[in-house]
Amino acid sequence: MLVGCEAARERGARAEDIVDGEAFSLRLAPYDIQHVFVLYWKGARTSRELSWTLFGDAVYDRAVREKRPIEAPELRPVQAPPIDRDASAIGLRLAIGREGLGIELARPAPLACADVIELVVRLPHVRFPFDVTGGVAKFRHRRGELERLAIEIDARRAARWAEPKVRGVIAAGPCSVTIAPRSAGATITILAREADELRVLVFDVELVPSQADVVLVVHASRGIALAAPASLLALRAASALLGGATREGSRFVVARAAERIARTLLPEAGMRAPEGDDVVVNASGESDGTIFIAFRSGVSAASPIAEAARANEAALLAREADDACFSGALERARQLDLALLERAPRHPEIARRIAEIDAHVGGRADAAAATLRDAEGDMRLGSLLGDLLDTAGDRRSAIATLLREAEREPAPLLAGLLFARAARLAENTADALAWLDLAIARAPRLAELRWDRAQRRLAAGRLSDARADFQELEALASGPRERHEVLKRAGDIHRAAGLGKEAAILYERALLYRPDDPAAIAGLGAAIAAEGRAPRGAALLAHAIGLSTAAHAPSSWMVLELARVLGDRLNDRPAAIARLRDVPDEAPEAIAARGLEGQYRADLGDAAGAALAYARLRARAGREASALPWLAQAATFEEGRGDLAAAQQHLAVAIAIAPNDTTLGERYRAVSERLAPPIAPPMAEPAAPAPPPVVEELDEAETEARVEALTRALQADPTNDAVTDELVVHLTRLGRSMDLLALLSARLEDAPPERRASLLPKHREVLARLEEEARAAGRDGEADLFKMAREAATD
Repeated sequence: MLVGCEAARERGARAEDIVDGEAFSLRLAPYDIQHVFVLYWKGARTSRELSWTLFGDAVYDRAVREKRPIEAPELRPVQAPPIDRDASAIGLRLAIGREGLGIELARPAPLACADVIELVVRLPHVRFPFDVTGGVAKFRHRRGELERLAIEIDARRAARWAEPKVRGVIAAGPCSVTIAPRSAGATITILAREADELRVLVFDVELVPSQADVVLVVHASRGIALAAPASLLALRAASALLGGATREGSRFVVARAAERIARTLLPEAGMRAPEGDDVVVNASGESDGTIFIAFRSGVSAASPIAEAARANEAALLAREADDACFSGALERARQLDLALLERAPRHPEIARRIAEIDAHVGGRADAAAATLRDAEGDMRLGSLLGDLLDTAGDRRSAIATLLREAEREPAPLLAGLLFARAARLAENTADALAWLDLAIARAPRLAELRWDRAQRRLAAGRLSDARADFQELEALASGPRERHEVLKRAGDIHRAAGLGKEAAILYERALLYRPDDPAAIAGLGAAIAAEGRAPRGAALLAHAIGLSTAAHAPSSWMVLELARVLGDRLNDRPAAIARLRDVPDEAPEAIAARGLEGQYRADLGDAAGAALAYARLRARAGREASALPWLAQAATFEEGRGDLAAAQQHLAVAIAIAPNDTTLGERYRAVSERLAPPIAPPMAEPAAPAPPPVVEELDEAETEARVEALTRALQADPTNDAVTDELVVHLTRLGRSMDLLALLSARLEDAPPERRASLLPKHREVLARLEEEARAAGRDGEADLFKMAREAATD
């Protein structure tokens, strides 16, 4: 527009001939020639660009020489929204002072999550005397200099603005954000739910003035139940919030911040963007949940506070390591941090970053805890050190650490969850309830803490106190849907505690809000069945299963409850077994369903069916602790019917789940001893062991081919000792210990005493080698199994 004005003025046009927002023409004296200018509007209201096209320069020059008018090309008007300065959110007014004329904000202007409350542009080229009758419109196109700018950031409004931006950083679903302002920064808390687990990320942001730039430093990252190191998640969250800033490690630089704000706001009011080369952060502060930042020209930048200076120095030191962490190269980040720890010994921030990487890699709990203990200075760690100590088996120290971190944690949500984490580790119910009281005092609106306390109170027999918690949870719920969920969950807790009468009342109240909810109907059926009304309970459970099936919703737990009612209360075990067969193996309830099926089949005398059900249970057990009682029951069943090999397999899987259970170990050892063949009496003069066969050295491919040929030969004649001995040599050379163990175990079952004496040393040797390999890989449970098998293998 301004270029168009200058071009028009050079040719004698009048400025009032210019019309905003559409194609227009200028009549240029002294020749009757029209030059057409076209205005284009691009982008949003806050980022408009104005361009023009001048048609007829060559025509104009020729017309000057020939002294004749020429018509301009015919153009259609370009319609574009005009600037509605009266309706604009940016209000301007003239400011007249001793130093001359300026333009300032007439009222606060919104900008993203902030409000610009002061903006003053000085017009140095306007000298006294000057005419101000045209108001701001007369001076808006003059180039000015930014003199002052101030912004306010309301913490609650900024938190609402931040929530959609950081969604997905710590969990897949929605999240809530809390911002606690400080004098030169803020503490940001992100809370999200992943499955049934609450995750919290907390990090501090410090403001470091740097001439015309604003530097924001992210540090002191911590949290609880995070799926990645807190430093990595904090950098990702800050990058989502500060998209326009340049990241340098954990420092986010907003270059020429005041000038960028002015260039964003003023063009919307039709004013030229001012220059702001010498504008710096002059002051910052916090009051009543609002952050204040002021910029001013011609002064020196404000000095950072001590905490901000320390955080900035640590960020400069660890920039390369932070870049590696942000890219996901955690091992490289750890190596760089480790090198920095040699340059800056016992640096708390660097030690924390190394420890959190070790904690998420796994298998380094003791080393990570030692790293944190050796660090000097105050550190906020969240649940990091407590989780490491718990993983290392030091539960008492873990509880003490969690309580200490909770007491000094400034973020209320994280403090409450740390108290609750300590309560979950506590064995004493009174201590756990006391810590849950502290947790609720720090985070009273976090419903999960009240659920934890209600369950603890119910388990301790404090029914009236638990009822008070459930009533508070119901009061906190808003709307029919939330009230239904609260009542249904309370019913589930009472039913699990064996309080069927109270559970039935809660389920009935929940059905008031959603009468067709299958889960509430099934819960009511299970509750009244436990109170003696088994036929009515079975009918309700069957109805709920039908509703869930029609809605394609999971119903395995309902099927399991119905099977228990049929088998235990109605004494209809065949119908119960038929229901249990409907529970798929991938369902969470599959372990209990297979175990209950085996029990019912054994009661009916179906030994083969029970053995098959228990075998399916063993295959599904994996590492789940809920399978332990069923595996022990399966082993007892197999021992009772004389199948010691199957009993040994059940106990082996149970020991893999709980390797420190001495009872399981003793049972496994007893079964293994009974399973071993009788020991042959010693010979008067034991024969010298036969020398190992001489086998030609072959390359790997030839050895593999020879092993295949020998295996086929052994399948044809399992008693061929020469083939067995040569196969043992080749498998040993190839390092195929598991194949070698299978070969020796199978041959030992039917070998004569003299042959058994020659094979047993090799059998024990391969078991020892497998035990050593398992321990080196950290599979202690598996190593214990090999050790017990080796001790049971006697001559």
